[in-house]
Amino acid sequence: MAGLLGIGGGFVIVPLLLIILPGIGIERHIATHMSIATSLVCISITSLSSSFAHNRKNAIRWHLLKPLVPGLIIGALIGSALAGILKGSILVLVFVFGALLTAAYLVSGHKSKHSQQKTSSAIYFFYAQFTGIVSALIGIGGGSVLVPFLVYRGHPMVKAVGTAAACGFPIAVAGSLGFIYSGWQQTKSIEYTSGYVYWPAFLGIVIFSTLSAPLGAKLAHFIKEFHLRVVFAIFLILTSSQIIYSEWFSNLQ
Repeated sequence: MAGLLGIGGGFVIVPLLLIILPGIGIERHIATHMSIATSLVCISITSLSSSFAHNRKNAIRWHLLKPLVPGLIIGALIGSALAGILKGSILVLVFVFGALLTAAYLVSGHKSKHSQQKTSSAIYFFYAQFTGIVSALIGIGGGSVLVPFLVYRGHPMVKAVGTAAACGFPIAVAGSLGFIYSGWQQTKSIEYTSGYVYWPAFLGIVIFSTLSAPLGAKLAHFIKEFHLRVVFAIFLILTSSQIIYSEWFSNLQ
């Protein structure tokens, strides 16, 4: 998923860890933060593997990283700091609504009237801040937020996916550092942790995700742009449905 769609894999990792961590005795309110933090650390590695594969296909627009990366880092630090303050249920509703709107936009066949050459660096910078905040709050690499924006600003889908994959690294590093700092005292009694990062889960996930990310990146270059849009839209719809189900199910516990 990281290689194919430019996402970090957090939409797959976080729900899985939310099931596994309470099952091994970690309290649910801590497990939520640990799932997000561990997802971000995994994304920092997976995004590198995915980025190398996309770069070999010349699918990363490196000039965009100059305005994007500072905004992503600032946003991720803010997001990780806010994670313990904002209610998760509010964030989930906002994100799901945005994801469904994005899915509708991608499959609508709408042709962007924006020119990538006319988009100012300030627009990229401020949107990157928003991407970083959302990504750190819910433990994703930012592709599901950043890819539709890049497509809207006139960039081809495959280039947007490759660029978003490269952007996952600064988001993940900044966000995970914030979670390590904020959770240092809360997880002192739990073995194999650094703040909210749970290292056994990180190792188990990253070994295989690093091997599989290049396969997704190769596949992205064999799919027509509209079909890639449809795949991305289906992913957003399924993810939104899964998040709604997880929230509903957890509230029944």
